[in-house]
Amino acid sequence: MYRITFFSFLFLVCNGLFAQQEFKINDSIPDFKLWLLDDEIITKKSTKDKVIVFKFWFTSCPPCISDIPELNTLVKEFDKRDDILFIAPALDRKPVIEKLLKRFPFNFKIAYNSMDVSAVFNKKQVYPSYFIINKKGKFSYIDNGNKMSEFIELRKAVIKALK
Repeated sequence: MYRITFFSFLFLVCNGLFAQQEFKINDSIPDFKLWLLDDEIITKKSTKDKVIVFKFWFTSCPPCISDIPELNTLVKEFDKRDDILFIAPALDRKPVIEKLLKRFPFNFKIAYNSMDVSAVFNKKQVYPSYFIINKKGKFSYIDNGNKMSEFIELRKAVIKALK
C-alpha cells in the first residue's frame, strides 16, 4: 500500500512540474517515447532532422475522426519526402484503435496509450490538437484548442517547416 501511495504522489508531482510549462513557437520539444501500432518505437532522438506533424486524438472524439480524410490528403501530398513524419498519438489502447481504423483508415503513424506524451505536449487536453516540429526540434506550429486548425493553415505550416 505504501508503494502505491508513494508512486501516486511521485506521478502527481512530476506531472505537475510538466503541466506548468506551456509551449510556444521556437521552444525545443521535450523528450518523448511513442509505441506505434506496427511495433515501431519513435523518440525525440529518432526524429532528428525531420519535420514532425503531431495530431493528438482519441477514438471517441467526433472532431478527431471527422478530420481524418483531410489529414490523409495532406499525408499523400508529402508521401515522396523522407524528411517528414505524420504521427498521431492516441489516448486509446491498441485494439480499440485497430477496430476504428477498419472503418476510418488513417495514414498517419498511429501511437497508442499515449496519455503521458499527450499530457506533456497537450497541456489543455483539447482534442484534436496539432503540433508541427521543425527539423531543428523546435515547435513551429501549435494548435491546442486556440486556433481550431484550418487545414489550409496547417498545410502552409508544414511547407514552411520543410524549407
